[in-house]
Amino acid sequence: MMADEEKQLDANVVAVGTDSIDRNSPDRDLERRLVWKTDLILMPALALAYLTHTLDRANLGNAKTDTLEKDLGLVGNQFSLLLILFYIPYALMNVPFTLLSKRFNPAVVIPTIMTCWGIMAMCAATTKNFGGILATRILMGAAEAAFFPCAIFYCSQFYTRHELSLRTSVFGCMGFIAGAISGLIAWSVFPWDKALRGWQYLFIIEGALTVGVGLLMFLILPHSVEKSRWFSDDEKLLSRSRLEEDSQDVDKHFHWEDAKTEAKNWTTWIFTLMPLLYGVGVASSSNFLPTIVKRIAITPAKANLYTVGPNLTAAAVQLVTSWVSDKLQQRATISCGTLFVSFPAWILLAVLDLVKHVEVGYFLTYLLTFGNFTPGILVPVWVASNTTTTTGRAFRLGLNFMAQNLAGIISSAVFRAEDAPVYKPALITVACCQAGFMVLCLGLREHFRRCNKRLEKGEAVHVSGGKERPDYRYAL
Repeated sequence: MMADEEKQLDANVVAVGTDSIDRNSPDRDLERRLVWKTDLILMPALALAYLTHTLDRANLGNAKTDTLEKDLGLVGNQFSLLLILFYIPYALMNVPFTLLSKRFNPAVVIPTIMTCWGIMAMCAATTKNFGGILATRILMGAAEAAFFPCAIFYCSQFYTRHELSLRTSVFGCMGFIAGAISGLIAWSVFPWDKALRGWQYLFIIEGALTVGVGLLMFLILPHSVEKSRWFSDDEKLLSRSRLEEDSQDVDKHFHWEDAKTEAKNWTTWIFTLMPLLYGVGVASSSNFLPTIVKRIAITPAKANLYTVGPNLTAAAVQLVTSWVSDKLQQRATISCGTLFVSFPAWILLAVLDLVKHVEVGYFLTYLLTFGNFTPGILVPVWVASNTTTTTGRAFRLGLNFMAQNLAGIISSAVFRAEDAPVYKPALITVACCQAGFMVLCLGLREHFRRCNKRLEKGEAVHVSGGKERPDYRYAL
């Protein structure tokens, strides 16, 4: 007889290749209506929310190309310090806020923190020195930390794991749209320079937009399908059955034991290390793309305008790769595949003389944004797919985004003023981090593949929720 420890490989598994409802079932039409209605309610709201999140977080990079440093008297590496100290609360508050969203519901937590960071963004326009803008950025970082892990956790309570990647990408790609919009807004308002400086108008406009959207979210976001007036009784029953198939529990209570179980699972810490590595490229693209482009642009205004194309390209690539990932149910290989494009671009930016080859340098910025951001969508979905309890899922997602945001500290630290305008050490650092991520990611995928083989051969049986689940497999 098989030993008990051989019977249960891990509690964190996912059924792949099966649907909660048979494709030929009459209920399939009902499921389509349920998913479509959920899309119409959640996706526009979360997309608009993430648009404002990225506008407020990354607008400091745009403001740097205006007169912000001169007006606030920033010297030396004080601008980099603003970014570093922003990322400390932005990283440390991920886990607490994600666990709070499990306790109080993301439909309450998300609008609350949106309103808070929007107010801080507007307050940043009133600052007169380094200390003032530092205070607003730290408070903004603490509030913004909640959004993305809470949003993915929120979606996991409405969608099955087969549907999660594309939906996360739909609102996640608004980060790139925000980059394009922020560049256009900056290009438009920087020449104003009337009662206020251009960068102050930028902060006020984008912060006010966030506050307005945050207040609107209180009215739009449903707490659950079962408590929403927009769904029929049949749709509510179907939603519950779908989630029960997809997870051990659908209850609203917080269970410390589930969090402790995930903390003892070594794959949790590999999943935490990976975003620390790919996050350096994400943060570098978000915060320093205008600065990198400024190296090859003629004027600061054009540096912001030239960021529009790379950001729109990144949005299109992320949507396509996420759709393919859902179709093939492959997270690791697609995450690494996109980085094979951006990885050499970071190295080439560091070693080429782009003063004489401006067109080549600008083309490389498209390659950067092509690959940098896809792992930031697919890896959290991979985490959610391999975590069967909602408390464990909230805990793991919090760790994932904490690590990705800590990567922002590394990014801010390596982009030093004395290395301008090329920033060669920083660019090489990003490339090395991406190489490390690809090794870990493919290694973890191989581990899960071998575990699935044992499950398929009957050498092990997955046990969760008090019963055996022979159809469950690890997501790859």
